[in-house]
Amino acid sequence: MTARRRPPCSGLWETPTVHVSGDLTTCCLDDHLRNRLGNLAESTLPELWYGDRIHRWRMAQIEGRFDDSGPHCNRCHWQAAGSYPPDRVREYLERTSVPGAAGRARDSQDEDPNST
Repeated sequence: MTARRRPPCSGLWETPTVHVSGDLTTCCLDDHLRNRLGNLAESTLPELWYGDRIHRWRMAQIEGRFDDSGPHCNRCHWQAAGSYPPDRVREYLERTSVPGAAGRARDSQDEDPNST
């Protein structure tokens, strides 16, 4: 049996989490704000959620570089949030117009990580 590759976590696309302080993170499990993107008193949600930092983290997830995808991500069991579907990854790459990114995306993106 071949080990399944880790897919991108849907948390970086689907679960912006705002703490009572106004701090925004990528994950409801990030109690210590390791993936803190900023504070809503200082920036808007769209500025933070569609900004450069999270884009770099999303690209790292897509490319399988989980140590580069936010400090909390390399400590997390991605199945808590679920995987980001391959078709949505392709849509993200097309929408963000990242040159060559589709070719760098992991081969496992064409497989459903939940099917075994």
